[in-house]
Amino acid sequence: MIYPGRTHLLDTSALIKLVLNENGSQELKTYFSHNFTFWTTSICFGEALGVLKSKYLYRKEISEKKYLNAIEILVSYLEQKISIQEVNITDPKTYHQIEDAVKKHALDFADAIQLVTLKVGFPAVFEGESKTIFITADNKLAKAAENENLRVWDIIKEPIPIK
Repeated sequence: MIYPGRTHLLDTSALIKLVLNENGSQELKTYFSHNFTFWTTSICFGEALGVLKSKYLYRKEISEKKYLNAIEILVSYLEQKISIQEVNITDPKTYHQIEDAVKKHALDFADAIQLVTLKVGFPAVFEGESKTIFITADNKLAKAAENENLRVWDIIKEPIPIK
């Protein structure tokens, strides 16, 4: 289950599952602990903070202690194991690709950024067994990624990737 040459993009839902115990968390945490080269976008990181805030302050699903612990874990992962990678959304060509993905797949702009990042950002150079795995628990986003011929792991619906 260790794939040293593979890169992984973690979306917001995956980041949350790394720091809280939810459906799919254990499988993702196991995979995460045995593999390297994980990255996310700053938008996903910001969204993850918003999700944690909502679970704590508004939905009262987690305590203050769990909220602060989850943020501490997430930040420590950024220090140690997850890097932030971006595409330039102010570039007109990239912006239009994101806009096209929004329309094509009925996604929000932040989700479309992830698809475009996979297609034109640094992970686009990886092919075959080294092709980046997009890790998500968002079924609609997973289907959009599959439709774009991207490698994707829907952590809710699929087993841990073995290839």
